[in-house]
Amino acid sequence: VYCGAKAQLTVGNVMPLGKMPEGTVVSMCEEKASDRGRLARASGCNCMVVGHSDDGKKTRIRLPSGSRKTVPSTCRAVVGIAAGGGRMDKPVL
Repeated sequence: VYCGAKAQLTVGNVMPLGKMPEGTVVSMCEEKASDRGRLARASGCNCMVVGHSDDGKKTRIRLPSGSRKTVPSTCRAVVGIAAGGGRMDKPVL
């Protein structure tokens, strides 16, 4: 597991959103730069990088709710989906 702008795009690595290509699935995404991750932290949740602005300062992401949010490109995120995706499949009797 590597962290930083020069890290490779593999599951578990932490990178700035501006360095990720469009369509990348991420979790534990920051809302503001260096706030330690606020978005898509629950089990099985993920965000997707939708696009980047022309100047490269803003990145648009799709949240687990389906809404889209614009965040600074310097915000970091973990590549991949948070573990525990099938938690809601088992019925509670």
